[in-house]
Amino acid sequence: MTTTSPGRRLLGVLDLLIEVEADVVRRANGVTVQQAASEVGASRSSANRIMNELVATGYAVPNPAGRGFRVGPSIQIHQGLSPDQRHLSELAHPYLVRLVDETGECAHTAVASGDSVSVIDDVETDQALRVVAGRGRRVPLHCTSAGKVLLAFGAAELPDDLHARTANTITTAAAMAQELERIRDLGYAVDDEENDIGVRCLSAPVFSMNSEVAIGCVGIDGPSTRVDGSAIDEMAASVLHAARELSDALADRYAGFQKGA
Repeated sequence: MTTTSPGRRLLGVLDLLIEVEADVVRRANGVTVQQAASEVGASRSSANRIMNELVATGYAVPNPAGRGFRVGPSIQIHQGLSPDQRHLSELAHPYLVRLVDETGECAHTAVASGDSVSVIDDVETDQALRVVAGRGRRVPLHCTSAGKVLLAFGAAELPDDLHARTANTITTAAAMAQELERIRDLGYAVDDEENDIGVRCLSAPVFSMNSEVAIGCVGIDGPSTRVDGSAIDEMAASVLHAARELSDALADRYAGFQKGA
């Protein structure tokens, strides 16, 4: 008698969700827990646990049109990622958890996506007052820490329209050039209430192998009342450490791929 591992059952349910989503007729009905159980040869309780895990991680959502479940934003995000960005997404989550533990603020992973930034993963703090970026959210390049660090390290091009989101937003190419040079010197970027009043964010670049072009970034988002003064230096050290360790982890993964080739 053969058994299917929990990982294979989870992937089987995920494949079923994607298959149903691609079918214009079946999509409206979604995938029920019983259908998932039948598909992967699992008990209903096991299939329910799998579906709950997929919902918790954003790969499934309750069907807004009725019963069952449909694909979630995490699948939609991953469909638009490059291989490097996909590897970043697969490895980054534990580093975000650590950043939340160390800083007490929400943490994010983000990548350049056309003329904006896409948040591909985030972990919330349990503090009552917190800033939640939201997985799948798109934010501007020129007035966010993620966007500015991706601009500074070659992952994106400066947009023509540097529109003001707040009184602190940098709105001229000359001033932005100075800001990007400062970011390269520091190794990280700060959004000093440039996108939202009352919010400060820090981001540091993540690199693939020995490339000088960032494939993405990690960072934190918090209320300016806490992300302030000397706290910024300590938080920046944590963000830089996480970004460097994540870059090393990506390098190790690629080295492993090359050995197996």
